[in-house]
Amino acid sequence: MRHRAAPADLHEASLRDELLTLVESIDPWDDLERRHVAVATEWITGGAPLYRLEPPDEPPMHLVSYFVVFDDRRGKLLLVDHRKAGLWLPPGVH
Repeated sequence: MRHRAAPADLHEASLRDELLTLVESIDPWDDLERRHVAVATEWITGGAPLYRLEPPDEPPMHLVSYFVVFDDRRGKLLLVDHRKAGLWLPPGVH
């Protein structure tokens, strides 16, 4: 008898497929971005949770969407002070 995936499992598999397609469509600018794409690919395909389950860091890696604001005239990028991470990052959401 063949095992049928539950609807939630199918939804997660579909989401992982979509994320993988997006990540694989990135044309890396440099070796650092190439490594980031490789890590993200391993994470998505590895089955680890994609979303924050419990703050502040469970699981340690979670899905975040950043957007880049670039001033072409000045050649500057907008970064914000992420107080919890202690990093300057592009604006984004969890």
